[in-house]
Amino acid sequence: MKTLLYLLALLGFLFCSPSLFAQTYSVQGRVVSETDQSPLAGAKVTLLRLPDSVRSGAITNANGAFLVQNLSAGKYALRITYIGYRDYVWRFELKESVNLGVIAMKESGAVSDEIVVEERLPTAVQQGDTIQFNARAFKTNPDATAEDLISKMPGISVQGGRVQAQGEQVRQVLVDGKPFFGDDPSAVLKNLPAEMIEKIQVFDQQSEQARFSGVEDGNTIKTINIVTKPAYRNGSFGRGYAGYGDRQNYKAGGNLNFFHDAQRISIIGQSNNINEQNFASEDLLGVASSSGAGGGRRGGFGGGGRSGAMAMMFGGPPPPGVFNANPTDNFLVSQQNGLITTHAFGVNFVDEWNKTTDVAASYFFNASSNLAATSLFREFILPSQLGQTYSEANLADTRNINHRINLRIDHKFSDFTSILLVPRLTLQDNRGRNDLDGTTSRAATTLGNTRNDFASELFAARFSNLLLFRHRFDIGRTISLSLNTTYNHSDGESNLAALNQFFPAGTDMLGVQPSMRTDSLNQFSNTRQRGWGFTGNATYTEPLSLNHFLQFTYIANYRPNTSNNETFSRPSSSRAFRLDTLLSNRIESSYLTQSVSTGYRFFTRDVIFALNFGYQWAALSSAQEFPFAFSIRRNFQNILPSAFFRVRFSDNQNLFFAYRTSTVEPTVVQLQEVLNNSNPLLLSIGNQSLNQEFQHNFIFRYSSVDVQAASSFFVLLNASFREDYIGNSTIFAVRDTLLSNQVRLPAGAQLTQPVNLSGYYSLRSLVTYGVPLPFIQTNLNLSVGANLTRTPALLNGELNIATTPSLNAGITLSSNISENVDFTLSTTTNYGTSQNSLQPQLNGQFFNQQSRAKFNLIFGDGLIIQTDLTHQYFSGLSRDFNQNFLLWSASFGKKFFDGRAELRLTVFDILNQNNSIQRNITETFIEDTRTDILQRYAILTFTYNLRQN
Repeated sequence: MKTLLYLLALLGFLFCSPSLFAQTYSVQGRVVSETDQSPLAGAKVTLLRLPDSVRSGAITNANGAFLVQNLSAGKYALRITYIGYRDYVWRFELKESVNLGVIAMKESGAVSDEIVVEERLPTAVQQGDTIQFNARAFKTNPDATAEDLISKMPGISVQGGRVQAQGEQVRQVLVDGKPFFGDDPSAVLKNLPAEMIEKIQVFDQQSEQARFSGVEDGNTIKTINIVTKPAYRNGSFGRGYAGYGDRQNYKAGGNLNFFHDAQRISIIGQSNNINEQNFASEDLLGVASSSGAGGGRRGGFGGGGRSGAMAMMFGGPPPPGVFNANPTDNFLVSQQNGLITTHAFGVNFVDEWNKTTDVAASYFFNASSNLAATSLFREFILPSQLGQTYSEANLADTRNINHRINLRIDHKFSDFTSILLVPRLTLQDNRGRNDLDGTTSRAATTLGNTRNDFASELFAARFSNLLLFRHRFDIGRTISLSLNTTYNHSDGESNLAALNQFFPAGTDMLGVQPSMRTDSLNQFSNTRQRGWGFTGNATYTEPLSLNHFLQFTYIANYRPNTSNNETFSRPSSSRAFRLDTLLSNRIESSYLTQSVSTGYRFFTRDVIFALNFGYQWAALSSAQEFPFAFSIRRNFQNILPSAFFRVRFSDNQNLFFAYRTSTVEPTVVQLQEVLNNSNPLLLSIGNQSLNQEFQHNFIFRYSSVDVQAASSFFVLLNASFREDYIGNSTIFAVRDTLLSNQVRLPAGAQLTQPVNLSGYYSLRSLVTYGVPLPFIQTNLNLSVGANLTRTPALLNGELNIATTPSLNAGITLSSNISENVDFTLSTTTNYGTSQNSLQPQLNGQFFNQQSRAKFNLIFGDGLIIQTDLTHQYFSGLSRDFNQNFLLWSASFGKKFFDGRAELRLTVFDILNQNNSIQRNITETFIEDTRTDILQRYAILTFTYNLRQN
């Protein structure tokens, strides 16, 4: 009742407020280069009110446009500054909102010898909340890609298919402010040449609502914007390549780009069997259902632990790292493992129609096959017994076909009204087969083993559509209405044949030593899952004064899901398959939320503060129809506060702090109480009694750029606390046990079930520093980080707290000599420990160091020598998993046709030592995994570069 009264009071204030405050105006325009009319993104726009010198300002976007709002009437001085251009200054009197149109800035030119000094070229500048790197300050070889370029920049790294900037995963990469291949950073960075890039901008892109209203709401995604050189904005360019090797290895592919002002068409393609991939997370839809080593293909809790609570992967070519990951994340991190053949094709289209409609569309196709042989050793954390382990040898053959379509249409009816439409469709066909041999032991005594053959065929589809309507009544007074709809379904069939042996330890209740028991499984399953949903959002912003705003939001979210699992088993004494009620289940679940929130915003040029309070009502319902009827419904009420604070100490110093709360409902798979016996030693089952999870997230960022010293400094602190954390309860059977849910657990096997627990938190920190070293013509990048995760779990009913602190540090020296001499020297160190409250004797520590030297030289008449050495050292792993090896690859080539063509011979893994080792630490076990990986081969490749203005 208090909340309703509070909201009614604020709504009354809302409708009274327009008449209480003075009218404000705006100034907008578009800044371009006088030379070629190209937009100047990141130009600084300052308005100085006379005579009291009150400052307001903005930073131009990728199109060179700017908008300064909430200005009172009076006299002003406008100043626009941009590196390499003369300042633009204009004095005027503001009586109404003004559109200055196109403002052309003149290049400053070589004013004097004292000013133009190439060695003092700044590597980065801070422009508002954006850090902008000058591509000319980072020398790369002529064949380098955008990925090679950004890897030299401080605070940006590419690890195992992931792009991270300032400690956060980059969710999208734009090209001149426009989408490129949807939200797939890899497709952009691997296919755009570095030579076409003028600047790299790193920033937190605001939500559509915040960008339209000009009032930040704290909802951002880490974004990289590639600003291209003007010479590449009109013309055709691309490259094609083909190569063949001594072990029937091959690769072929290329890209072709047609740019004409706003219209841009890009085509990419590749085919190879040397583990070169360009997967995005969307291309792995449904893969976790058929690719889980270690048993348990439930995804999220299968196999006895939340996979990847801490994961470290060692091997080439991806460098090591520390990740918080789910099963799909693990697939991304280890995407180079196994022997992989890839076929991919993509088309991207961007255009602007009639200066009122922006269109972006893309289609991506990917077909891959992966043959991976994996050996695994897992040591469990038990309340009373020491030394229980699980070892596995697994041969997996996975084939995957994926189609992904993205479309974005942004239409402006006027300067005050616009509509945005963003549909997306993903289709995937996945087939996999696993031959597995697993053994559970305790104190060198075998408890059980299984040999099974598991095959599956899965089809999955996902469709989503965002429709957003936006209208601006006046400066700062806006309304936006959005509807986001989703639909997904998956159909699958699987077959399991298993031969299991169990060797009970000890005696039964009568004191008799049980004999070895053997059983077999022969079953096939059909799985059908359907889900749809919608999210409706209405947001209204109201200005209280020049710098004060209120924001009101209503959100409704509804997501129903159905899941039908039917498993048919054939007993050894019969030829007929029968429906197995223990392994079959039909369930319907839904999650409905409604929330209202009120927020206050205050912002000036240098300070932004926001405070928001929301009330959320949620209903979680689950109804089981088979094998017996059962239903449950839970209602939740939560207050969801949030706040963020941003301060700009100077043009080159920026601080940001945010606190957010959210809820996460359990998935339909986690609610489904059907037994998963794809690995009879590692069973899993759902839990209909799960509650929603409540999360508190804190983030702190500080960035500083010294233009004179061309240095940059960045600090990130991140903390997450969870109430009713959805963790795992694992039961380890010492003898044959019949559980209360009628699950028969053989001796030596285990059963994992999701449960709500308290006490989870994770802490993460990162500090980076980059500075040029002119005396040796290199750039120095330093980084150091610390992480801590505390994860609760139930093991045989007793609470275990797994704490995993870790430290990491890195140093990189990258050359800045010339395009013909390019080298990178780097080393990265990771150190971590695992601590368990139940069994401190199992506490351990691990250490990994990866050092790399990469050298590229072009000399003489187009001759090329390239070499890449990566040294891996790690210790503290299980027996036979500690490794110390050197991965060395080298190539020799010749350029001809004025540098457009190249013939190159490459030998990969000259010493034949390439290896792949991964450590996973969870609240339930510590695991080491080794996977076969591509080793030594030689390949001769021809490449041709196309360039036409």
